[in-house]
Amino acid sequence: MPVFVRLPYDTDRFPFARLAARALGVGRLEELGSRSLAAKRSRDPSTVLATSDNLRLRACLAGLPDAHPLLALYRRLVREVVAPPFGGWLSVTQRPTFRVHLPGTPGVSGWHRDADVTGRMDYINAWVPFVDAAGTTALHVEPEYDSEEHLPVDVPYGQVLVFDGGLLSHGSVTNTTDRSRVSLDFRFTPWTDDGGQRPTSVLAARPAPPYHLARPVVAPPHRPGGRSAAAGPRAAPVTP
Repeated sequence: MPVFVRLPYDTDRFPFARLAARALGVGRLEELGSRSLAAKRSRDPSTVLATSDNLRLRACLAGLPDAHPLLALYRRLVREVVAPPFGGWLSVTQRPTFRVHLPGTPGVSGWHRDADVTGRMDYINAWVPFVDAAGTTALHVEPEYDSEEHLPVDVPYGQVLVFDGGLLSHGSVTNTTDRSRVSLDFRFTPWTDDGGQRPTSVLAARPAPPYHLARPVVAPPHRPGGRSAAAGPRAAPVTP
């Protein structure tokens, strides 16, 4: 049975929804779909929201400068919420991937295993929705390895979902609700203080190899002393 870890955080101390709404030019993220549709229909009354609208809004967040408060908040979440349960030292992506899923639009990603793309077996996935995500706005993940079945994993705003995205197929479906979903996700690897990869329960249920990946497995970089790529309470995230 795969292990899903949920890490709670205080949304008053980590106001992702408020900062993301401000960056996207709306008062609240709940207004994102209606505002986007109204803008399109001012030009063409028959138009509907589409994947291109998700990508346009996603690009707005992806283009934020490193010093933007939303990215500073991400780095603080890694240090204060994600790193401690995994030993305090993480190799983690410097910038997260932002995603926007407007009402009525297709899934923002098809079914995939990250290791088929990255070749990295050490990565762990963290998913952070900025709204309550449930049903067709939630991330869909295999409930068992290689089951080829995908079920929604409901995650309320104020939780980080941590799971084995390397070998568990996951993705999203058409958003059939009237609610927009905005989120970020990132990958990380826990390390020990002496530079070794730290065992974690998130990967404990992985089946035995071979894994039949779409690309060869890439060995994780060596972390001498653990501190050259430390991310946690004592250092900022760095790119693995």
